[in-house]
Amino acid sequence: MFFKLDSFALTGIDAIKISVEVHVSNGIPSFSIVGLADKAINESRQRVRAAIINSGFKFPAKRIIVNLSPADIRKEGAFYDLPIALAILSVSNQIDNSKKLTDKFVFIGELSLDGKVNTVKGIISMVEKSKEINKKYFLMPVKNASQASIIGDINIVTCSSLSDAAVLITDEEKIKKNIYKRTEEKLNLIDCIEKQSGDFRDINFQLKAKRAIEIAVTGMHNIMLIGPPGAGKTMLASRITTIMPQLSKEESIEVTKIYSLHKNFNGNLVMKRPFRNPHHTVTRIGLVGGGNIPKPGEISLAHRGVLFLDEFSQFNKTAIEDLRQPIENREITISRNNIFYTFPCNFMLVAATNPCSCGYYGDNKKKCSCTFREIKRYWESISGPIIDRIDMYVNVPKLNDNDFTKDMHNESSEQIKSRVFLNQEIQKKRFEGIDTKYNAEANLKFINGWIYEN
Repeated sequence: MFFKLDSFALTGIDAIKISVEVHVSNGIPSFSIVGLADKAINESRQRVRAAIINSGFKFPAKRIIVNLSPADIRKEGAFYDLPIALAILSVSNQIDNSKKLTDKFVFIGELSLDGKVNTVKGIISMVEKSKEINKKYFLMPVKNASQASIIGDINIVTCSSLSDAAVLITDEEKIKKNIYKRTEEKLNLIDCIEKQSGDFRDINFQLKAKRAIEIAVTGMHNIMLIGPPGAGKTMLASRITTIMPQLSKEESIEVTKIYSLHKNFNGNLVMKRPFRNPHHTVTRIGLVGGGNIPKPGEISLAHRGVLFLDEFSQFNKTAIEDLRQPIENREITISRNNIFYTFPCNFMLVAATNPCSCGYYGDNKKKCSCTFREIKRYWESISGPIIDRIDMYVNVPKLNDNDFTKDMHNESSEQIKSRVFLNQEIQKKRFEGIDTKYNAEANLKFINGWIYEN
């Protein structure tokens, strides 16, 4: 006896349709899963068996083979617990599938031993793919529904347990009654602005650096802050996202798709610009992404936000050189077993470094102890093709002690953000009709043509 249900697998941030095929035959009782499944999927045999029994059903004492097709694509995670369990119940005639309602569904969900359905990662990518293949219903865990419904124009059916799901898929009237509907409050979730710590008002003086950062943010230009220890480079950089306009709905969905693959993802929609600040000891895989089953690195987690590399000269040179292509292409593609995983990484690079090894070259308050040769060698160690991709360099001098106590009536982040927003609106009009949003993305042909016309 054979039964099949549809589900999804993730390759990068994209979802692909997977068929969960179950064959039950007479013979020595066994339960095996094939189709390039990882350890979590193979462990689902125990979860599925316990969930079926604890939900009041009988687990067939027969030879059961589950195939996740296509078999040449590696699958990971506990996505397939629910479809495997429902397919086993259907093929063993414990669920009435005479109306073939399951053909209209895609299924996703992890099962607890007691039959409860737990949340899964990557749900937004799966919902987008479900729309693309024109499935009528998407059965998923209750806690995934709010995030999934951001996509819109798809019937999301929720279940909290295996027994609920088994009842739902036999009656279309019950299905329609369980279609998830967003409340007005939830619909406005995307418009909420999360408060961020820090404000440019906190920083006295450094007017030149503040102005340079404002210009860089407006055009999404990469920038390097150069100054002695204690000058405030990190403090300036940490406040950059506070002057960036909030994510649009489309950008928020893009960023959430990336974060949904991250182990610390909490399931909420990402609504603020990412700020990533990896330590200088970060590995190449940690920075650009990778692994046996590739996961996004820091450059992808900074998508639509800021990647801040403090102590830039201390980073592994090979890892820094790996940034060249992602900065140029605004995406990174990783190949594993002839499968290509693509992660977007359109970020603003902010680097901070000392002017020399001792940190005080050009400082008016403390004499530099480096020789000219040492200073030259220091800059040679961080120069190269990556330096060509940094658009702006700004000196951040160290302040006097009494400067910190002066009331400068500094501009707030909101005041600076308002100017950034107005200037980015001008850029939108300038690039209308072409696949460019910010000045940093404009190619030489467009720039020359625009200068000629204006």
